[in-house]
Amino acid sequence: MTKINVILGSVREPSMGNRLFTYLKNNRLELEAENGIQLTFIKVGDYQLKPYNQPIPPLATPEYPNNLPENAKQWVNDVSDADGVLILAPEYDYSIPGALKTALDYLKGMDGKPVQVISYSMGKVGGLLGMMALLPVFQVLNMITLNHNLQLANIQKVFAEDGNFIPELAESEQVYYRNRIAQIIKNISHYSELLK
Repeated sequence: MTKINVILGSVREPSMGNRLFTYLKNNRLELEAENGIQLTFIKVGDYQLKPYNQPIPPLATPEYPNNLPENAKQWVNDVSDADGVLILAPEYDYSIPGALKTALDYLKGMDGKPVQVISYSMGKVGGLLGMMALLPVFQVLNMITLNHNLQLANIQKVFAEDGNFIPELAESEQVYYRNRIAQIIKNISHYSELLK
């Protein structure tokens, strides 16, 4: 079965992205059934990764990932185990969080795995600049960046802490977000199946 990793790129507690992460977990069974996939949920913060400080970069490391600390090796193995990756990425100071970049620094050539992004922010642009900052990182990791990514603006006005839509959100907006997120899952599922 095609396996998709859903990765929360924020390590903050509480995190606005955790609301979206929880929404996806709440709707996991439906999304998996509709797309014939298995979703695995990963939080970058669970791995307690230090900034990459190995003597040589991953691309030049012959014993990779066995020479890494256990938590970093686990991160690499967990991410590499999937057929595709969906990253939930906040925007910090017009870029991506340092913790997400640190986590990506541990990875090595991802063998053409497709990657999709849902960026988010508490502002009106929806993390667009953060998403764009990820593109060259994906390129050097040999990932296939999919189009039709989603920029989720004013996330605090869309999802509550329990992963449900906030009660004040109009029904038409709930339908819009539900459909857009379902389309993202469909897209990453399709290409993950196609390219595995």
